[in-house]
Amino acid sequence: MTGVWASTVSLDERTVRLTLKQPDVTIKDELAQYFNGIVPTDYNPKKPVGAGPFMFESFTPGQESRFVRNPNYWREGEPYADEIVIIDFPEASARVNALLGGQVDAIDDVPFGQVPVVEGNANLKILEAPSGGWLPFTMRIDAAPFDDVRVRQAMRLLVNRQQMVDQALAGHGTVANDLYSPFDPCYASDLPQREQDIDQAKSLLRQAGQSDLTVDLQTADVAAGLLEAAQVIAEQAKAAGVTINVKKLDSGTFYGDNYLKWTFAQDFWGSRPYLQQVAAGSLPDSAYNETHWPPDSTFLNLIAEAKRTVDENKRCELLHQAQELEYNEGGHIIWGFFNHVDAHSAKITGLVPDRGTLPLNQYGFSHVSFVE
Repeated sequence: MTGVWASTVSLDERTVRLTLKQPDVTIKDELAQYFNGIVPTDYNPKKPVGAGPFMFESFTPGQESRFVRNPNYWREGEPYADEIVIIDFPEASARVNALLGGQVDAIDDVPFGQVPVVEGNANLKILEAPSGGWLPFTMRIDAAPFDDVRVRQAMRLLVNRQQMVDQALAGHGTVANDLYSPFDPCYASDLPQREQDIDQAKSLLRQAGQSDLTVDLQTADVAAGLLEAAQVIAEQAKAAGVTINVKKLDSGTFYGDNYLKWTFAQDFWGSRPYLQQVAAGSLPDSAYNETHWPPDSTFLNLIAEAKRTVDENKRCELLHQAQELEYNEGGHIIWGFFNHVDAHSAKITGLVPDRGTLPLNQYGFSHVSFVE
């Protein structure tokens, strides 16, 4: 974040003035994101101290972390729990089994296929909420065969989106339209819903000289529904004569040296406002630039202009144009938005459905308590 402002001046003990290097209407939203924090100059990452409801006690990598109640928390009366223990599980099935066996009180991201098992246990409750989270297929715009826009358009037309939601998410989600950030006030909801069109996909591939296209899809079991979606698109693509070879990698390899370089891959994202999502993954200097928009594109110019535009209506007009470019020429296949599906013991209360970025009510442990 420090790269976006020219100077920081303390006006009093609770006020700071930031002078930006260039106009940026997103600065307040950026500062409010969950991964940005304010720490003292002598901050020691081995002994983190914050203003949250719980205080750090211990962390064992790959096993667990422990947090105890902060008696000085600014919300009077909270948190209700004396201690929170967060346990790591190497596999989703182990996480579910721990909940079923009473070893833990709550888990996030229940595998969609395991939801009926949890629902069938009277001692447990499912916590489900629609979200703007998405599991895209990513195509590199600057690499063959996806450097031809006709191939990218054809790949999007291969997908039966409702079938993908029904099979990959077991129905726990909603159909998407190759655009992210559905809760953003500038979301381009008026663009026609893209439907499967095998004949048009074949025609585009034929025009591009890519009939009988074969591509490798790099993926890993890093999010619920990801592998299932890979299998579904591979099956759907056969109708257009396209062969998709699903290459399942371990997470270390997937996120290794070739991450962000794969020609055709998958990933997962939580819900963010549109401009924040663009900054995170759709610009040449984005930390997670998977589709590789060209640096001199109209899209980038529209985004830069939107960030300088204070008038919300004018900004939305610019962002609508940017979304039209992504819709027509982009490198994401965004077929659906997954629901947050978490679960907890019936003995605890306080967690409510939340459509935000993070599961378990945005990890809202400050207001969790046990039923008396």
